Amino acid sequence: MSAVSGIAVTGCGIEAPHPVRLTHVEAEVRGDDTTPMAEPSSSWDLCDINARLVRDIIPGAGDSDPRHLHHGNDVLHFSATDGVWGREPWISSGVASGTRPLLDVHSGGRGSDAGPFVQAGTTTFFAATNSVLGRELWKTDGTPGGTELVRDISPGIASSNPEHLTVFNGILYFTANNGTNGRELWRSDGTEMGTYLLRDFSTVGDQVTNHFELVAGSNALFVKVSVFSSSSSALSRVQLFRTNGTSFVRLADAPEDNTIRHLTTVGDKLYFTWNFDAPETHLYVTSGTSSFARFVYTFTGTPSGMAAFKDKLFLGATTDSMGMDFELWRSDGTTSGTMRVRDIYPGPVPSQPEKLTVVKNRLFFTADDGVHGRELWSSDGTTNGTRLHADILPGAMSSSPSELTAVEEYLFFSAHTDEGGREVWVSDTREQGAFELMGIAPGMMNADPKNFVRSGGTSTSPRRMPPTTAVSCAPCASGRRGCVARLAGAER
Repeated sequence: MSAVSGIAVTGCGIEAPHPVRLTHVEAEVRGDDTTPMAEPSSSWDLCDINARLVRDIIPGAGDSDPRHLHHGNDVLHFSATDGVWGREPWISSGVASGTRPLLDVHSGGRGSDAGPFVQAGTTTFFAATNSVLGRELWKTDGTPGGTELVRDISPGIASSNPEHLTVFNGILYFTANNGTNGRELWRSDGTEMGTYLLRDFSTVGDQVTNHFELVAGSNALFVKVSVFSSSSSALSRVQLFRTNGTSFVRLADAPEDNTIRHLTTVGDKLYFTWNFDAPETHLYVTSGTSSFARFVYTFTGTPSGMAAFKDKLFLGATTDSMGMDFELWRSDGTTSGTMRVRDIYPGPVPSQPEKLTVVKNRLFFTADDGVHGRELWSSDGTTNGTRLHADILPGAMSSSPSELTAVEEYLFFSAHTDEGGREVWVSDTREQGAFELMGIAPGMMNADPKNFVRSGGTSTSPRRMPPTTAVSCAPCASGRRGCVARLAGAER
């Protein structure tokens, strides 16, 4: 028995059960490559409710612990350790023979701790460490020969430690410390010459920058930055900018004790919350063209989640003076157009909508209505169209869905049941209900799947699970469209 490093289910276009409770079983480990990843298609349908092992990277009970799963050029990029090289970048095509280390960036077994990975065109960028260059910006085209350093931003062994990697209009934006300017905003087109400091926000006295946040919108990159001065509180600020990659416009400027959070793009608008060091939180919006953001609404406490849906902002929020009664709200960017969608838990007790996730024409989230526990809900944006989608653990107990991830018409997530522990669940969102993929961990042992990622027509997730076997997935029928929903990685 061994800790599983990857499992998969196949999509082919046949109808899946709605809903069904599957029995946990153990099955023979299939070590062959008989079920390759299909080519990406414009439509994805689930044809199999089984899971299969992709590759046991460290045979036996050891853990390769895949992280930073990312869809690159027709392959999955991730970091893992095989017990020999240390944590290095890997790729996977969805079969054992196509799952292999990409490059030993930090030789000697210490590992480069590669990741996270982001995609800009055909180039995958990531941060990695080696013994000569420190932690710097790298890129890959998915081949060993095409994996190389972009630029040694902090020359020599010192690390620039690239963070906040974000792509806007095909250009990578990130923060890094070149050893001279401190941590500031950089950009890269994948070439050494095209990788340079874009803006130094700390140019007065003893200012230093920290706590960056980068969000790409449809027509601008939004940058939040905190600027701290140890000698002058007036120079310590939290600021929000938009940029087209050349010029910058300041959208918000506040004292350091203010909090700007929840940057969420909706079409060409950016919504965010602004707390003036008070119990209330203010919702603001900017179209990306006006010089300063404008006030929209005042809520009590901090919203429990925000998402773009049908050209509006949806969020879990409350106006209750006691900070209770968190329910589902929506906003069109005006005060009069900001309203509660539905009181899911009637009265002052909060239903606390969380994990807002859009699948096609419905918004999914978790909530507790006081009757069914915390379960999966969905909404079309109206009061009557907001309803319980699946009561996975019937009664007042909660299955507590998490890791909600959209794959075409399907919603992948994890949920807990008394009989099966925390496993992978799926909903065909075109109708009510959800069903469990064939249990990965037998009985009440938890597979605890996390971080689902679709790759090349696949959905992938590392997860914690005990030593066990995995079930094999039958290949798609010949000539039918499909793909693989792959859950890769395991910890004990």
